[in-house]
This record gives sequence, C-alpha cells and structure tokens, in this order.
Amino acid sequence: MTDDELQRVVAGLNGRSQVEAFEAAKIVWKDTDVRLERPLIQTLKKGSRPLNRSVAAYAMGAMLHRPRVIAALEEAVDDKSENPRVRGEAAEALHLSHRKKSHDLLLKNLTDPSKEVRFWCAYTLGQMAEHRAIPALERLLASDNRVVKGFHSVAKEAADTIKVIKASKAHRRKKGCIFCIENQRQRS
Repeated sequence: MTDDELQRVVAGLNGRSQVEAFEAAKIVWKDTDVRLERPLIQTLKKGSRPLNRSVAAYAMGAMLHRPRVIAALEEAVDDKSENPRVRGEAAEALHLSHRKKSHDLLLKNLTDPSKEVRFWCAYTLGQMAEHRAIPALERLLASDNRVVKGFHSVAKEAADTIKVIKASKAHRRKKGCIFCIENQRQRS
C-alpha cells in the first residue's frame, strides 16, 4: 500500500458516509499493512462519530494477530461511556483472536445494560467455546427477550451460543485464541 493509498483508507474510515467508511474497511481486510494499526486504534478511540469508531473496530478484525489491536478492542468493549454499537462491534471482532483477558471481559459484560453489548459478548463467547459462560447465558435465555435491530433477541443468541459451546470439544486446539495457545504450550 502506498502512502497515498494509506491516507485515503484512513480518510475513508473517518468519512461521513457509511458506504465510504465500510469501503475503506474492506480495503483494510484485503491489505493488512502494519502501518494501519495506529490509525485504526486512533479512529476506534477518538473517531468523531460512532459510525467511524464501529467501522474501525470491524476493520481491526483483520489485524487481530497484533497485541495492541486486541488490547484496544478490549478497552472499547469495557468502556461504558462508548456507544453500544461500537462496543458490540469490538466484542464481535474479538472472536477472531483473543487472549485470557478477552474471555474474562466478555463474561463480565454479559450483564451489561446494553442489549447490543450482551448480544455480541454472547456470540463471541460461543465462538471462543467458553464453557464458563453457560450459567450466565442460561440466565439471559430465561430473561432477556430484547431484540437487537437486524438480528434477533439476546435470549435466542444465548440459546444458540449454549448449543455452540456444548458442541465444541476442541476449544483449546483452536487457532486464534492466544490464551489457549499459551496454555497448550505450557502443558506440552
């Protein structure tokens, strides 16, 4: 990626229209130039609109092998003053790569006041096959019928997640979970 292309991508991520921002994010997914790490983190933390911050979180999913990117997404999920759309997008992005702190953070946020945050934390914990989430997910299944626009209820997501977790037997061997890979190495 040339310097000019890099500047165009960063400008697009911070653009005023959803189309412009997501077109820039698609470029990030195709070219994970390491020079994009800092501008993505900056946009996630300081983007002028929730749209830009959520698109940055989405685009960061392409760069999740980088510890600073994972840490920035975790911070966004846990920032109660941040827009729920941004927090949910950050939670969803963590399903691609994460660490032990990510598991703990998502578990904690299953009780968040925002239905979007609870929904995406549940989804991601399912992708992580996090067995410790089952009791909290069962509580959501029994009590949380709030619907996330464009999807379904938190209760349905909790039910789906419980099925995924119970069906998964190979979580510790999955690629992408830094915590799980580190634990595997320690046992070897």
